[in-house]
Amino acid sequence: MAKAKPKASPRKVRKANTSSVASIAQQEAAEQQMMIAEAAYFIAEHRGFTAGDELGDWLQAECEVQTSLQQQ
Repeated sequence: MAKAKPKASPRKVRKANTSSVASIAQQEAAEQQMMIAEAAYFIAEHRGFTAGDELGDWLQAECEVQTSLQQQ
């Protein structure tokens, strides 16, 4: 008769699930940062890349991306 494999302890399963959730969250955060960077680039391009309002471009891009993601 074959021996049954021991089941993973609940602690190990919970840790694996937490790790994968954290990995997904990190990936989503990285994707969101890329979306913001791209939007900020186009905002700066629209205003002719004049220096002095880079932070404003980034903040506007953050708002636009957040609004877009909330509407999905």
